[in-house]
This record gives sequence, C-alpha cells and structure tokens, in this order.
Amino acid sequence: MFEKGTLFERLLHPDQSASRTLEEDTGAQLRSIMRNLARILNTRTGQAPAQLDYGIASPSEVAQGYPESLATMQKTIRQCIERYEPRLRDVQVMQIESDDHKLAVRFQISAKLATSKHGTQVSFDTLMDPAGHVDLMA
Repeated sequence: MFEKGTLFERLLHPDQSASRTLEEDTGAQLRSIMRNLARILNTRTGQAPAQLDYGIASPSEVAQGYPESLATMQKTIRQCIERYEPRLRDVQVMQIESDDHKLAVRFQISAKLATSKHGTQVSFDTLMDPAGHVDLMA
C-alpha cells in the first residue's frame, strides 16, 4: 500500500526504493507526512509560483490582527493540509496556550490517516517562532 515516501522522496533516492507491500509501515509514513507538513507550514503563501495558495501566511500578518487572526491562521493551516497532504483526513487545528514560549504560537494538528485501514488517529504539535519558522513534533 505505502511505498515509504512521497513520489519526490522516491525520485530523490531511487536506490532506496522498496518494492510495493501490502503491509502498512506507519512509522515511515508518519515521518514522510511530517516532512511534507514542515515544507507546507514553512512556505509562505505566494512563494510557490505553480500553486499560489500553497503555504501559510507570514507571522507578521498574524501579529497584525492578533488575537483574532489566530482563528484565520487555524483555518488556513487546516485547508492547506487538506489540499496538499492527501494522506490525512478529518484534519483539526487547535491553538495551544504556552507559558514556555511567550513570543511563539503553538498549534496542535490532529487527523486520521487516510491510508490506514483502521483510520489511525495522529497528532502533531507545531511551534511557530517570531521569525515564522515552524517546528513539528509528533
């Protein structure tokens, strides 16, 4: 079912391509999804000429309308993931309060694996620093 990476990952490393299998490798799939989410969330809207809606708004746009802009950011993140990460479904994005990082914004992304027979639930925590870099943790 899952070939241990996206098409681009397999094209970048053709010597590592594995034969198709009927067994799920959830760990490899999650690592691949996290890499893709990191690319999506660290790209600013308008930076990808082929897909102008790919990515999320810059932190300066979020800061201008804070705290009302957080709801817009949550919606944008959810829509971008739904459009550009087809291995996830039923995506939900929630803001997380953080005392540790005063100048950062944290979100929790939860979803189900669309490729899983059992609809495995997954979640990722994100931390967006003031410069706009997003770190993901599973």
